[in-house]
Amino acid sequence: MVDTLEVLREIPFFKNLPENILKEIAEISITLHAKRGQTIFTKNSKATGFYILKEGVLKLYTVEPLSGREQIVKIVKPITLFGEAASLNEGYFPVNVEALEDSKILYIDRKRLLQLAEKYPQICFNISSVLSERLYHLVNLVETLIIGGAIPRVAKYLLQQQKGGVVENFKTTLVANMLGLTPEAVSKSIGTLKARGIIKKDKKRIEILDLKSLKDLVGEI
Repeated sequence: MVDTLEVLREIPFFKNLPENILKEIAEISITLHAKRGQTIFTKNSKATGFYILKEGVLKLYTVEPLSGREQIVKIVKPITLFGEAASLNEGYFPVNVEALEDSKILYIDRKRLLQLAEKYPQICFNISSVLSERLYHLVNLVETLIIGGAIPRVAKYLLQQQKGGVVENFKTTLVANMLGLTPEAVSKSIGTLKARGIIKKDKKRIEILDLKSLKDLVGEI
């Protein structure tokens, strides 16, 4: 059986907090017991606090409005904080949560935690730090997805515009507008192609060094 303090130490929001603060957070934590198949909360219900899975397994899921088909968003295992985003902004939960087996869950009331945060500002600093890290990760992820999708489109453009293996008068902003991308995405795509040795760029002139690799990116034979 896992002690409440041990659980709190595993949560990024509370990690490295002094023992006295952790003990006060533990004092306002309530242990909920959920049977297999029991619903913890439903989508669009008001978020009043934070949940930490202590023991057991949960599934986060939504139901497609038209088909009524269940779509699993995530399987949650110990020790995991969930429902925090909606709780922080006093919003509504975006998913349903159901216990896949008998589970123990810590519940921390939002208002009571905020009262402690007023008393111990370090709690706010911890939460802000974690949220900043998440935002940084998401920005990098979005950028990676954008660039990943941009490279084949830029490659296709180069294949269409090349004459004798050369593309003249390459203008980043113009190409970005034509392809529905940002100039940054086009620039980074060109940089990636250069780094891979597929093209060579000299000002507005692009020379294709590896035609096969460029075609492979587009899916052409």
